[in-house]
Amino acid sequence: MPCPIHPLPSLRNGISSVATYAFYLVAVRSYFLGLDSSPSPSSLGFLGFVSSALKSAGKENLLPYVPTLSTSRDEVSMFGTLCFVVLLPRLFASCVALSSTHLPSVAVPYVSTVLGSFEHGHDACLSADGCPADVRERRREAFQRLLDKLEKLFPKSSKIYDDIDGKFSDIRFFDVKKVFFPFRSMAKQLSVCVVAESTTGPYLIDPDGHKILDVSGSYGVNVIGYEGFKSIGNDAHAKVLRSMGPVLGPIHPELPKALEQLAEVSGLPEISLHMSGTEAVMCATRLARFNTKKKVIATFGSAYHGWYDAVQPGVGNERSVPDIIVLKDMSPMSLLTLRLRSHEIAAVLVNPLQAFTPNQPPPSDGTLIGKARDSGVDNAKEAFKVWAQKLRKVCTECGIVLIFDEVYTGFRLAPGGAQEYFGVQADMVCYGKSVAGGMPVGAVCSTPKLMRRFDPDHPLRLCYVVGTFSAHPSIVTCMSRFLTAVKSIDYQAKHDMFDVWVSKMNGELSRLGHPVRLAHFASVWLFQYTEPGRYHWLMQYYLRSRMVNLAWVGTGRLSFSLDFDKSHLAELRSAILGACEDMRDGGWWWTSGEGHAKAIKGQVNKEIMWSVAVSVGRKVRNALLMRG
Repeated sequence: MPCPIHPLPSLRNGISSVATYAFYLVAVRSYFLGLDSSPSPSSLGFLGFVSSALKSAGKENLLPYVPTLSTSRDEVSMFGTLCFVVLLPRLFASCVALSSTHLPSVAVPYVSTVLGSFEHGHDACLSADGCPADVRERRREAFQRLLDKLEKLFPKSSKIYDDIDGKFSDIRFFDVKKVFFPFRSMAKQLSVCVVAESTTGPYLIDPDGHKILDVSGSYGVNVIGYEGFKSIGNDAHAKVLRSMGPVLGPIHPELPKALEQLAEVSGLPEISLHMSGTEAVMCATRLARFNTKKKVIATFGSAYHGWYDAVQPGVGNERSVPDIIVLKDMSPMSLLTLRLRSHEIAAVLVNPLQAFTPNQPPPSDGTLIGKARDSGVDNAKEAFKVWAQKLRKVCTECGIVLIFDEVYTGFRLAPGGAQEYFGVQADMVCYGKSVAGGMPVGAVCSTPKLMRRFDPDHPLRLCYVVGTFSAHPSIVTCMSRFLTAVKSIDYQAKHDMFDVWVSKMNGELSRLGHPVRLAHFASVWLFQYTEPGRYHWLMQYYLRSRMVNLAWVGTGRLSFSLDFDKSHLAELRSAILGACEDMRDGGWWWTSGEGHAKAIKGQVNKEIMWSVAVSVGRKVRNALLMRG
């Protein structure tokens, strides 16, 4: 059941707040009075001290409520007891909060200013794991072959990339995030953006005439397949744009149907429409704060909720976010923190995709520094289901709004998204990406009480949530068509097919001795690496050379569209095995034996120390230049 709204703190928290306020009032007042104008606690005792402070403050009417004791020793004992009673719960709550905090999310903004950027030379890039000279030369030849192959395969795409390089900031950002920063100069030589002129099935057709198998998922948008989206979009746009144009403000006749379908999917009766998943999360958190009259939002371990800085306390956000707490996923201490701080926590924001990589940032090849990658996905569905049900129970009992961020998982795990997949009803649900048939969209579903943007008791208190393109006629028409289309998909059959394929692939990869395994969560999947290595990030480029399109995070997050069949999976199998052979033959998976992991760790530690030295040196230089 959705949670009740608790507008006032609990009685226990109220008493604690009053006692603390009284304690600090007396202490501060005594400080400003000074020893000459007020008797000290040692001469009159604590309660006499309180009486004196009240008289000096002109609060004689409160004196009858101050009891008297016969000895100063009793008064000192009472003072100590009061300190114990008031401060111990706060100390306990602070200890619980510290133990439940996801420290990497808190530490990253500070660490990011300590590390200085540098890049290896080409020879250093090729021998970053301490390989012998013959392996380095083997890699040099393999790298040149890969470079020549990409240039030969994609001349028109390369030309387009060169034309936009330095002009399109988005792609410049993606380039630097693809690899660990010392290897950027090496990776820059391989940068060939994917250019798509058209699609057919799960394939992209590029300007050079290639059919490229797309497992990127179009950032999570492509759920039902490009052909399905084209059918939806062509019908909706032709009908709406031909008859209306971009009319905004008046409601389109398709809107009631779309709202009814979305309410059925979400299990929540009221909907607000927006233009992106980030906007949907902005709306949900703002409404939760407004309607609960509490300020804090709780999130979990590096979960991504869009680029809105108020829900992004970790890397990428330059401002402090004091009203966000980041807790450890699937931790009992996190549940205890929610109970202890329920008087100030408005909502808990959950990205169900974290079931795939709990307490880890979204996987990216840019984080493949030297360690193996393990998704932690074993038994994810059952483990996260139990966790989500516990979270639901705590939120209900404590009056905390439970928000599911289903921007990525909605309609990918099941027609009802993660709520249906895990069997948990949230209080608010955010959708985006696929829900409007590939059009830019965001949606928030909740109860009328939580969706209220005005205070019935205070007419000037409003929650300002609006948008120019909300309920755009083309978008609501596409939404209605998409929500009808997903009902015809047999999700379980697709998930079973992916289960079988991943299991067979892992058996074959193991038999061939490749340090690669696949892990999947419904139709979301990734590459795991079983051995440490400095060059796992090259796998994305070898797959590119074999006509497979990955997202900008490389092998870290991939998605099957639900139009994939066994023939597409067979083609993907051949590409993956071929890329693994390329990695092995090129010497990129060379190992020195049992001490290889230790040697890589030592090399990475040296690079980090050098990075810190570079950062310090630059700061000293800048300081000297400013002074001079």
